Amino acid sequence: MGCQKDRYLNRSECAIAVMAKLPEPGNVKTRLCPPLTWRQAADLYEAFFIDTVSLVSGIEEADTFIAYDPDSAFDFFSRMLSAPMKCIPQGPGDLGARLSGISRRVFSRGYRKLVIVASDTPHLPQDFIRMAFARLDDTDVVLGPCDDGGYYLIGSCLHAPALFAGIPWSTSRVLDRSIGRAHDAGLTWELLPPCYDIDTIKDAERLITDVQVNALGDTNCPRTKEALAGLAHILEKVPRL
Repeated sequence: MGCQKDRYLNRSECAIAVMAKLPEPGNVKTRLCPPLTWRQAADLYEAFFIDTVSLVSGIEEADTFIAYDPDSAFDFFSRMLSAPMKCIPQGPGDLGARLSGISRRVFSRGYRKLVIVASDTPHLPQDFIRMAFARLDDTDVVLGPCDDGGYYLIGSCLHAPALFAGIPWSTSRVLDRSIGRAHDAGLTWELLPPCYDIDTIKDAERLITDVQVNALGDTNCPRTKEALAGLAHILEKVPRL
């Protein structure tokens, strides 16, 4: 029994969607290369994903969707995941179009709150996700800011395509532009505590320190810790700026 394909299961009011890419070498976490090889970066991303799924699985009051890319990756994710989770394809288009499509599809199933997270923040404190759902009782949109000007989480209590339109993805203006889009659409918004995603070697080094000292609350990240430990001999040789 694996991840079920786009079906109605539990009818919770809350849903979490995890953005996931097939961990193929050369297609994920390429900014970690070099010093990592494409295979090493893909394996590390897969560890991030597994720990992220474990993280969101602990939110018992929410149903979990795995929004996968490409569309042909259903079998891969189905084999990896447990039956209560639902797999949905991200669909075509840029990131904004795909996020909007996921939002539309999930809200069409009767959910009242949706939180979308990336699969490269396995260290994210679970309380941040719970906080997002709680704040959606009183506001339309919540955003989790990243240090690089993006966001690690976006949540809403309604399908709002405007949130994802005209955003300069993969730039330092993503968060500010998203807030502006919410304001222009007449939506209320709040920010969660900051966190960071893992895009660069500097981010990976920061993560090593954080998981070692357990500085991130209840986060465990067992697969990520194992993967990072296997790469320590490479990361130790990276010049410090």
